[in-house]
Amino acid sequence: MPELPEVETIKRELKPEIINRRIIGCKILRKDIIGYPDARTFLKELMGETIIDVERKAKYLIINLTNDKRLIFHLRLSGRIFVLNNDKILKSKGEIRFNDGIVEKKKFIRLILELDDKLLIFSEPRVLGRAYLIKGNERPRILTGFFNLSYEPISPECDFQYFKDKLKKKKARIKSVLLDQCICAGVGNIYSDEALFHSGIRPTRKTNTLKTEEIFKLLMAMKNVLRKGIDECGTTVSDYKRTDGRTGNFQNFLYVYEREGEPCRVCGTKIVLTKVGNRSTRYCPKCQK
Repeated sequence: MPELPEVETIKRELKPEIINRRIIGCKILRKDIIGYPDARTFLKELMGETIIDVERKAKYLIINLTNDKRLIFHLRLSGRIFVLNNDKILKSKGEIRFNDGIVEKKKFIRLILELDDKLLIFSEPRVLGRAYLIKGNERPRILTGFFNLSYEPISPECDFQYFKDKLKKKKARIKSVLLDQCICAGVGNIYSDEALFHSGIRPTRKTNTLKTEEIFKLLMAMKNVLRKGIDECGTTVSDYKRTDGRTGNFQNFLYVYEREGEPCRVCGTKIVLTKVGNRSTRYCPKCQK
């Protein structure tokens, strides 16, 4: 699933490509990919608008348009955003081929925005991702999670006192708490597992058992792994791709995620796979207590 670093990478790559471009066409290839409003209204409200900025909020990508409209993408498990320079690539059979030979299957394309001189493509193999278009102060119920997001661990507002207060109110397992977007916005399976490893905390620990110094180490570890993830343009272990089809690079720096059964990079103990709140979780039984 694209998490904060992956969506931040997409945002940074989109900005120079699409800002000040006008939307002159739109094709919805799967209506259920439109989360709000209905597909017909979505098309009508998009046409003719100009892109004025690209932002990110946690795992959501936000494209700000003229007339106080916002196009919001939630990529969920496997959503991808691509930018192409022309529509000739789409006419090839079965797949999109980028300049360096990278391939994306055309059958996964769900939404195409035609800009002045480019195409913005939303591809989603699992059809779980969604696109929303809201105007002004609209707060549709379907976007409640978006409007209720907490601070991100890398934001200045998420300081030690704020983070400690959030954790102390909970008695759940720390892994589950880190995945709560009302506590740690933008964090998912990858970066929670990695942060817990680097802080030496076992993911099954209850938050009310954490000492003050452990909470501090965890917050610092979260900030560090998220920033490193951004520096490396995200993590590609399955679906995530950048806007030009390339992969991220942070998978080359993972200590526990997707490494079950392999030796710990620190102590050599085999990495363990378990479940925490129905989520696959990896940890080192020696390094994490």
